[in-house]
Amino acid sequence: MCGIFAYAGTQNAGPLIIAGLKRLEYRGYDSWGIALLDGKGIQVIKRVGPIGDLTKAQKLPFSQIGIGHTRWATHGGVTENNAHPHFSSDKSFVVAQNGITENYQELKEMLIKKGFVFHTQTDTEVIVRLIEFQLSKKKNLREATRAAFLQLSGRNTIIVLSQTDSEIIAIRYGSPLVLGLKEKEILLASDTLSFANLTKKVIFIADKEMVHYKSGNLNFLDLKTNLPLKKKPLTLTDEESRIDKLGYDSFYLKEVMEQPDTIKSAVLYSKKELQPLVQAIKKAGQIYTVGAGSAGFAAGQGAYYLRLNNQLPVIELKAYEIKSYLNLFRKNDLLIAVSQSGETADVLEAISAAKNRGVKIASLVNMIGSTLIRESDYPYYTRSGPEISVVSTKAFTAQVIWFQLLSATLLNQENVFKKRVLMISEKLKYYSQKVFLEKVKGLAKKLVTEPSHYLLGRDETFYLAQEAAMKIKEISYLHAEAFAAGELKHGVIALIDKNTPVMGILSGQKNDPLLPALAELEARNAYVIGIGPKNNSLFKFWLPTIEAAEFQPIANIIPLQLLGYYLAKIKHLSPDKPRNLAKSVTVK
Repeated sequence: MCGIFAYAGTQNAGPLIIAGLKRLEYRGYDSWGIALLDGKGIQVIKRVGPIGDLTKAQKLPFSQIGIGHTRWATHGGVTENNAHPHFSSDKSFVVAQNGITENYQELKEMLIKKGFVFHTQTDTEVIVRLIEFQLSKKKNLREATRAAFLQLSGRNTIIVLSQTDSEIIAIRYGSPLVLGLKEKEILLASDTLSFANLTKKVIFIADKEMVHYKSGNLNFLDLKTNLPLKKKPLTLTDEESRIDKLGYDSFYLKEVMEQPDTIKSAVLYSKKELQPLVQAIKKAGQIYTVGAGSAGFAAGQGAYYLRLNNQLPVIELKAYEIKSYLNLFRKNDLLIAVSQSGETADVLEAISAAKNRGVKIASLVNMIGSTLIRESDYPYYTRSGPEISVVSTKAFTAQVIWFQLLSATLLNQENVFKKRVLMISEKLKYYSQKVFLEKVKGLAKKLVTEPSHYLLGRDETFYLAQEAAMKIKEISYLHAEAFAAGELKHGVIALIDKNTPVMGILSGQKNDPLLPALAELEARNAYVIGIGPKNNSLFKFWLPTIEAAEFQPIANIIPLQLLGYYLAKIKHLSPDKPRNLAKSVTVK
């Protein structure tokens, strides 16, 4: 959540920072600001709402060093005053923050007693005043910033711009931070995508590390010891840094249409590459999968496959509700964590707690260089390429099919499985045909005015029902709720009235176990919608999917992703940037 972008070098910083912030828009934000150092001092511009073409709307001061920030409000309303960066009292430096200062109230009370005055509602301003307080005791800004940061509780990443000696100080803990290098230029940002058009030479900053740039000199320090660190640059591939809609009207639609290819990329792992995890699974006492949001549903689907196909004792956990399990973790247990960004705060806290109890950690992540990857004993990537839409689509299906590959590998059937993936990827291209898209669009037109939408799943389609409901909620802002079909007679059926839309997500089996539940709904005159490869007289509307055998969950979710897209389009909503949502949920 939020985004940091900074530049120091030989070019005009303002336009570069604005462009960098725009490439961070997918992370989610409601206000933004930039700070540029010129001959008159630090010039700050802050705005509420989307980033416009500021280079035309307002003349930016020429500067070769500056910082920018996109804010997703946590403490204080969405106002220009609360937007970052925030000035020190003497306007000699500014601070921007990603994260939450959990002990800000305690620190604020202490600072007020010492005479400091606050002008915003943010927890970030506490960091500014705390640095000022430490400056009275420390010899320079770097030491004061370090001392202030060590007093903070919570997951925070901060960046400081000072007018003294063209100085930038950045510290990471929790929220991501990466440095880009280009001859005599440096870039600091929340992810590599924001500056991938400028350089592919990067250094990933780890937790509790400090970056110090002053008068053209760049240094890295350990926050705790204050000792220098040696950091080795890495080089990004083109695929890891490509951001392009390729002619589609949104990243969301483009990413939906990429899935015939991305599911193939997700299963490119050889048996040798998966063998360390296979052995860890065989040795594990208890196995857990964990995630949140769409990744949580993928983790649940993965646990289902490992239980059903491999008879393994796998329990899926929600990262944000892991507390009651902590005392059950044992040293020979294994936790498989799933995350698109690899920076999800709930997931990172969950694996940290598990590691403290000796649990081994495997991870499945889409974003390279993430914290989750570095914290894992067995790290794996979904290899989907950048997912720019805030709403996950291709990463989700890649996560699901990766678990199927893992299950097949445990059974020594991975080669046959991979051949079947190639076959199904070709069949999935049917969903890009005009005749099918018109069918989805027609269903969207029928549903867009309905106040509530219900989705039923059973067995392998239960997690898909939850994910489909999430897609509808995220981008169309319509109420959608998923249930296990078995819950229908235990209370849910009370919600059903004449013409209530209910989507049944079918497995494609000859005698699908979901059909009796749909019959009960049809008997009550519900508007029953069948999502599956076979029509049935129970359906008032049938959305045909391809026949896909063990890949039926993936074959069923893509049409529902498209349904969410058309619902959003009819309502003139952005499928890429839903309100109130962020791509990387780096705060709890």
